[in-house]
Amino acid sequence: MGKIVKNGSLTSTPLRANVLTTGLILIAANVAIISFLIAVNDIQIPIRPTVDWMIENLYEIEFVKYAVETIRKSVGLSSLSFKSSIKSHSDHVGKILTDSNELSIFTKEQLALFDGSRPSKPIYLALLGRIYDVSKGKKHYAPGGGYHFFAGKDATRAFVTGDFSESGLSDGVHGLSEQELLSILDWVKFYEKDYQAVGVVEGAYYDHKGQPTQHLIEVKEQLEKAISWKEKQLKENEVFPPCNSEWSKDKGGRVWCTTKSGGINRDWAGVPRKLFNSKSKSYRCACVKNFGHALASDIKGNRGDLDNPSLKEYNDCSPTANSCKVQSE
Repeated sequence: MGKIVKNGSLTSTPLRANVLTTGLILIAANVAIISFLIAVNDIQIPIRPTVDWMIENLYEIEFVKYAVETIRKSVGLSSLSFKSSIKSHSDHVGKILTDSNELSIFTKEQLALFDGSRPSKPIYLALLGRIYDVSKGKKHYAPGGGYHFFAGKDATRAFVTGDFSESGLSDGVHGLSEQELLSILDWVKFYEKDYQAVGVVEGAYYDHKGQPTQHLIEVKEQLEKAISWKEKQLKENEVFPPCNSEWSKDKGGRVWCTTKSGGINRDWAGVPRKLFNSKSKSYRCACVKNFGHALASDIKGNRGDLDNPSLKEYNDCSPTANSCKVQSE
């Protein structure tokens, strides 16, 4: 027996391993072809942050994670982990506030002269106030290129919103989600690695002496909070793994727990509970340890995490059942 996704979760059904293998082989083949074309044509495009984001988010899909884990175990590889990327994010935050004394200081008007429309000048763009020379990718950043809208300005916000209108090409990060802020850090990593930093922009992030402004310090704090948020999400899923779920028109919905539900391998299955998210003001189904010491706190006893105040039982379901019917709310 294998598992497939129903409404975003795993259910038991016959599934051959070669189906999983074939799908992953096709994905790998496409990635290899794209990588080959990029290398042969010496294409310098900001693709790595996007690919990293895609891989990490695809891995959160239960079917993809199950397929990867099935093949990983069959060949004896270690588990995939994205915690290392979180650690590197902390380095990125520090890089943003690196001493800029040796970098040139540009006004916005001066930076605009390096938008690729003047053959005698290099092409610059800015991200969080730091200016990078992207001349080696001029086919993409010069007029007519797919990334020309970033040239000659700081359009930090557009890197994650995809809004390339005049108002969208802004350096502001107000209102961005934690995940979007983390994506900006990925872009910082990309440009720091692949391009040369040549200056800073006088304005929101650096003053006329090239020193970080109070606003940049506040943005740094937001970025650090985003890192903590991501770490908390990972830890929460380990303590309260997502439930398996299914829904059909005839039978309605059902949630249940196993030792592998939510893609989290463990030695306990747990029981389904509604877990409240204080930020989104909504509930999700979580598998809760129902014996021994708690995982989410230092409380000792034999009830696991059942007494956690963020949990709520499902209506018309036994507190000890590992499967509950779900009514539409």
